[in-house]
Amino acid sequence: FFFTVFFFLAVRGAEKTVIPNIVEKDLVEALVILQERELYPRVQVKYTGDPSDKGMVIDQDPEPGLYVKAGRRVIVTVSKGAIVDNVEDYVGKNLNDVRSRLASLFSTFKPLLVIREPVTYVYDDSEPGTVLSQAPQAGTPLGEPEDLILIVSRGSLDKPVKIPDWENYSADNAMRSLARIPLPFIFVEDNVSPSGTVARVTSQSPPPESEVGLDRTITLGFSRPESWPEEFRYGLFDYTLPAYPVPVLLEVIVREPGTEDRKLFSMPHSGGEISFPYVVPVGTGIVVMVNGKEVAREDISAE
Repeated sequence: FFFTVFFFLAVRGAEKTVIPNIVEKDLVEALVILQERELYPRVQVKYTGDPSDKGMVIDQDPEPGLYVKAGRRVIVTVSKGAIVDNVEDYVGKNLNDVRSRLASLFSTFKPLLVIREPVTYVYDDSEPGTVLSQAPQAGTPLGEPEDLILIVSRGSLDKPVKIPDWENYSADNAMRSLARIPLPFIFVEDNVSPSGTVARVTSQSPPPESEVGLDRTITLGFSRPESWPEEFRYGLFDYTLPAYPVPVLLEVIVREPGTEDRKLFSMPHSGGEISFPYVVPVGTGIVVMVNGKEVAREDISAE
C-alpha cells in the first residue's frame, strides 16, 4: 500500500503542462486559462500609455510553448493603460505650468494630449499667462491623441504691470521671471568689472516698481562673468523676430552636447529683438522656436 501511494504521488509530481499564450488576453480570461493548466499566476501591473489596452496582459514569463511541471508560477504583466485617462482641468492655471504638467505626464509615453500651437492670447483682467478656457473640457475621456486648445490671458490692455527688482539676479533667473509676467526683454553688457562665473543683472530700465504696459521692452544691464570652465564659451545671443499681429509662442532651447534639451524660457511674444548672455560648452546649439518650429540657431564653436 505504501509503495502504491508513493508511486501515485511520484507520477503526479512529474505531470507536465504547456505554458499557454495569454498575451493580449483580458486578465480574467488569462487567469482562467492558467487555472485550467494548474499554473499559478503572479500578477504585476505597469503603465503603457495606451488607454485601449487597460486590463490586458502585455507580457508573460515563462514564454508560451514551454513544458513545465504543474504548479509552476507564471508572471503575468497587465497594462494599467495611460497614466491619465481623462482630460484634467487647466482653467485658471498658468500656461507654463500646464506645459510642464503635460511634459511630465507623457515623458516616457506617446502624448495623448498636445497643446495646439499657436495658443490664442486675449486681453483679460486675469494675470497674464492664465488659461481662460480649454477644449476638450475637463473630464473628457482620453482615447486617441488629440489637441488641447487653450485660450490664454495676455493681461489687461489698460492695466499696467509693476516690475520687480532684478538686480543681482543671474541672467537665467531674470529671463525666467520676465517670461512669467510676461514682458519682452533685451540684455546689454554694462561697463562694470567682470565678476563671478555667471552673468548677473546690474541695472534695469525702467527701474524697479515702475508700472509698464505688457508691450514695453525691458532692458537689463549685466556684468560679464570673470571666468568660466575650460571648453565653455561666453557670449551674447542676439536675434530679431519679425513683428507678429498676434502673439506667438517663443521658446529658446539650449542643446548641450550629450545632454537633453534645456528650455531657457518660453513666453508669448509679439516680435522684435531678443538678446541674452550665455556661458555654455563648446558645441552647444542655442535654438529659437516660434510656435514649435525652429526659426534660428546659433552653434557655439571653439573659436
